[in-house]
Amino acid sequence: MSDDYSYQVRRLESRTGGVEHELHSLRSKLGEVEDLDYELSDIRGDIRSLEDDLNTARNDLTELDNDVRGHIRDTDQALKRLTGRVQALEAHLLAAGGAPLADLDTIDPEWKKLARTAIHGWHVRSGLLPTHQREAHRQKIREYEGAVEERDEHRKKVVEAAGFLASQPRTSREFKQAVWDFGMSRPLAETHEQRAQKLAGPARTARAALAQDNTLLQAKASLIEQGDKAERKLNWLLRGRLADAIRDRALLPMWFVTVLGPVPPAHKTQQWMDLATQVLAYRVTYGITDQAVALGPAPDAYVPRRTEWHRELTNELRRW
Repeated sequence: MSDDYSYQVRRLESRTGGVEHELHSLRSKLGEVEDLDYELSDIRGDIRSLEDDLNTARNDLTELDNDVRGHIRDTDQALKRLTGRVQALEAHLLAAGGAPLADLDTIDPEWKKLARTAIHGWHVRSGLLPTHQREAHRQKIREYEGAVEERDEHRKKVVEAAGFLASQPRTSREFKQAVWDFGMSRPLAETHEQRAQKLAGPARTARAALAQDNTLLQAKASLIEQGDKAERKLNWLLRGRLADAIRDRALLPMWFVTVLGPVPPAHKTQQWMDLATQVLAYRVTYGITDQAVALGPAPDAYVPRRTEWHRELTNELRRW
């Protein structure tokens, strides 16, 4: 018994030694994990530090961007003031040199008549449907006609398939194909029929609106054409007067110089002439005589054509 007991003790001691070895190994690994945890904490701290630095850099960049934008605005304003002074000096030099004064404000009675005819033609045209609305009506008609065409096409296939079903043997290839065609086309015909019914009302309304607009266009075509011709002639006359003044190196009015400068620019000269002509046409059309402001004050209340024209010209003049 003592030998057996000793043997069991040795086995237990051996197993205990093995467990202690494994425990030591586990403790060693645990130490490595703890070291990794410390390293991970350090990395996280570095990341937070980098994020703080990045946020600081972003804030600095935003401030710098705001400063640059502010300097650009200040530079633009200074450049505009300098340009105005240069233009004023040029005007004084031209006046001192005996340059003739450009007369852009004396309006020929014929020009006023042309302006009235042009603006009347514009008002007549504004009573017609705009292009986008006419296209919307046409689209509704096309949708309805497309649904009807699809319905009729599938109905035709149903009738053809029914003919084969009534005349061909059940075992024939034609009969089997007809069964397939009939099963596919019949529900499609019903679907497009329902769609056509929904689109029929809007299509009728669209046709009526287009017919009414076409009738009005035919009745007013002459007035619209007269307005277009009057506008082209007025622009031609005003452009000619401006071109003569520039050719003669005449001193342009202050209301003109403040928005378009004393002379045409070397680049985009065509656009400059077109805009200047439109400014002259606006002044003629609405009797603007202000010697400081090119377009005069904007209308207090909305006035068709005038308010829109004033806004368009104001926006265009900002580019110059």
